[in-house]
Amino acid sequence: MKMALLFLGLFLALALVACVSLHTRLRRTEARIQAAMEQPEVTADTVSAPYELAAIDQYLYDRCCRYMTEFRPFLVNDFSLQDLANAVYTNKYYLSKTINRFSGRNFRQYVNYYRVMYAMDLFRENMSLRIAEMAQLCGFHSTTSFNQSFRMVMGETPSFWCSKIRKKQMDKLRK
Repeated sequence: MKMALLFLGLFLALALVACVSLHTRLRRTEARIQAAMEQPEVTADTVSAPYELAAIDQYLYDRCCRYMTEFRPFLVNDFSLQDLANAVYTNKYYLSKTINRFSGRNFRQYVNYYRVMYAMDLFRENMSLRIAEMAQLCGFHSTTSFNQSFRMVMGETPSFWCSKIRKKQMDKLRK
């Protein structure tokens, strides 16, 4: 009997602590909601200066660049605008406009830029890679699309660029 009363007392004490904790959380949540309601809503209509919107766009573009660099989603062949939009929590239309505005490229060109930069890094690490191998490792569907993208980004063909890098490496080794 004494044991049952002890457990009942312990249970009631724990229930009281839980109720006080829940009450405190609810009060904090109510305070946050009230504070949020008192602040004016920020929309495209209420922003007074265009530079404020530009800062938001720049922030989104920076998040995209950071995501592309850190997670390398461009290595997946079928990486899409919708995939990137989901990753940075925005819609694909707004993201497309932001990428176009800040990079001067459309989404495909933007992705291919990262693929070409990655291919260049791969080649610097392993100069025995063939063009077709680099294209495949970087997420390109074909060697032809890799060649076109490489030429667009670098202004020269991948084979010419690779031969220049090999020559520089050989010159370093000779010295």
